[in-house]
Amino acid sequence: MRKIDASYRIIKIFKMLYEKPCSMTEIIDALYFEDIIINKETLVKYFKTIRHSGCVLKKKNGKFSIESIPFTLELSNRDCEYLAVFINLGIGLYGDNLQSDLKSAISKILSLADKSVSLKYETHFNETKNTVPEPFIFKEKISRLLKYGYDNSKIRILYNGEKLLISHISFKYYDNSVYVHAFNEASKSYELYLLSGIKEITSTPNISSQAAFAPYTVFELRGRLMKTYTLYEGERVIKIKEDSIVISNNYEDKNRLYKRLIRYGTLCKIISTQDDIDNFKLMLSKMKNNLLNNAIS
Repeated sequence: MRKIDASYRIIKIFKMLYEKPCSMTEIIDALYFEDIIINKETLVKYFKTIRHSGCVLKKKNGKFSIESIPFTLELSNRDCEYLAVFINLGIGLYGDNLQSDLKSAISKILSLADKSVSLKYETHFNETKNTVPEPFIFKEKISRLLKYGYDNSKIRILYNGEKLLISHISFKYYDNSVYVHAFNEASKSYELYLLSGIKEITSTPNISSQAAFAPYTVFELRGRLMKTYTLYEGERVIKIKEDSIVISNNYEDKNRLYKRLIRYGTLCKIISTQDDIDNFKLMLSKMKNNLLNNAIS
């Protein structure tokens, strides 16, 4: 079992308590799943450390939560204005269910700032409600995807001339472009589709399985990377060794995952599936050939 510093444990506990109230048992159980074993006596000491840092830690109905923190987020008047415009754009673009998520996210941001910042934001938010231009570029596509994809219904799309059946959709923003992240019902894997490349969107009466299963890509990280690595969405640690950690990922677009793993160099090794290993080797081979061709030319 790898040693985990007390400072890291305290940060994990702080994050949990800041997100929502937790009982001591819930904290201990959550840490246990990350191979962090502590008892209630140790947890009480960590609570004292959090309080000594200036945080106000309160207990209600057997659950602890962080009511306030000793530092604030500094936002200028212009920052508040841009933030208000961004939120108004989002509210005009997305459906009711995502609007609440957007408002919840902004509330968390504003909770880190002092009251004057919240007042500035509210002022700009009300001022820009009717002056923000309607985001019409992708609104129809996003609205239809959200409507047809409700409750994991399968959606038929025409993407770059190819008809595909997808489900379990969400939206991602990479490299200044909007993508649809979805489960491909044919390949049984999660993939990224450039939103601008989707030309047709039609609904189907079929519902996808509650949890779309895609084969897990399993990889191992060593050295300094195993200590500093932050899990990506859909990833989990499935084994902790003395000199490495093993991680599974069945949610990320495969090509994007491979390109990310390449950056880790010799500190990373794909263990399974065999298709992942073969495709990864093929990608490396193509990169090598391209480099040689460019060098020769």
